[in-house]
Amino acid sequence: MTKDNGNQPIVQQSRQQIRLQKAEKQKQNRRKPVRLLPIWLRLLIVALIFAVSLTAGAMIGYGVIGDGNPIEVLGKGPWVKIYDLVNKDID
Repeated sequence: MTKDNGNQPIVQQSRQQIRLQKAEKQKQNRRKPVRLLPIWLRLLIVALIFAVSLTAGAMIGYGVIGDGNPIEVLGKGPWVKIYDLVNKDID
């Protein structure tokens, strides 16, 4: 502590102490963010988007590239055929 001309004590603080005090005030003044969608709902939405895009991709691939009916890809037939091609015996 030092004294100025008016004989009143002046408290000198380091810059680091002042920064810490400002940071504490900001932490106290911060509001908690309000989530419009809960995390579980976000995960569910991402899973649904993934499933829809996977299905749409399979339908486009089967219908456009494979020259088949895109609705048929949702049935069991094409997948059994693919499974048989992948797991056929190599003789």
